[in-house]
Amino acid sequence: MKRLTIILFSCLLMVTVARAGDIDDAASVPDKLFAAMRERSFEGIRALFLPSGQLVAIDKPRDGKGISTTRVFTAESFAKAISESKGAEYVEKMASKDVRITGDLAIVSGRYTFHVGEKFSHCGTNTFNLVRTADGWRIGNAASTLEFNCDRDLKAVEVPKIDANPADVSTIDGIMKAFYETISGGKGVPRQWSRDRTLYIPEIRFVALDTRDGKVVARVMDHRSYVDGSNEYFVGEGFTERETKRVVRRFGNLAHVFSAYEYSTADGKSKGSGVNSVELFWDGSRWWISAASWDEERPDNPIRKELFKD
Repeated sequence: MKRLTIILFSCLLMVTVARAGDIDDAASVPDKLFAAMRERSFEGIRALFLPSGQLVAIDKPRDGKGISTTRVFTAESFAKAISESKGAEYVEKMASKDVRITGDLAIVSGRYTFHVGEKFSHCGTNTFNLVRTADGWRIGNAASTLEFNCDRDLKAVEVPKIDANPADVSTIDGIMKAFYETISGGKGVPRQWSRDRTLYIPEIRFVALDTRDGKVVARVMDHRSYVDGSNEYFVGEGFTERETKRVVRRFGNLAHVFSAYEYSTADGKSKGSGVNSVELFWDGSRWWISAASWDEERPDNPIRKELFKD
């Protein structure tokens, strides 16, 4: 059993190492396509598709009612249509991308917004099916919905990718300090979402616990949902959260942190306290947060002193 565990761990390690670079490479393909569309470059667009690649446009009615219509483009016809179009430049952006890789296949998907010059046009969901070739990832086929109910997409916060600051991820102290600093700030102060993203594994899940009508409610979010769901409130109200106590349990490369916190808005009208439960692991060079959950302190849910005894 021990030998089997070692073999499985070695296989998983190799997959993880390969996947880190693959995710970045696959995620860059839509951005390269958008850049080529903005430049109206036939060759630039065409080169990103396989010879038999295609794109399907799924047009939803403007009122959101009825059946969508579809238009199918070959890679050639799509590149031709974009390169020969006139007027203001096309600006397409995906605020975040979900990347799934299996061997030489990859799926990159996510919501997007589309502007013609400075004028907003539409939004929707992009899905790119990619194939690994000797020249890198290429688009086998792609599908895009064209939608017009886009309020949530226009409010989506861009989170540019940056490298982790070694000071943030080299120690548990550092990563917990960053955990609180990235979401805290005065009214109108942008939050440090790019820095925040570097603290977590790509598949991070947040679980916010609450009670409603006497029942426990768990809201599960990925990083994108967390950012888009909290940014407006954090920036608009001037939200600050700080750690008050901490207890750490570590075994080998695993660690669990119970971190008591206090929060308040800039005007002091909203304040409270609770406990963050943070799971971490050490990969040999840095710490990663693999999951984070929290529950607020309430009269029927006090933070007991025993919780933070070493």
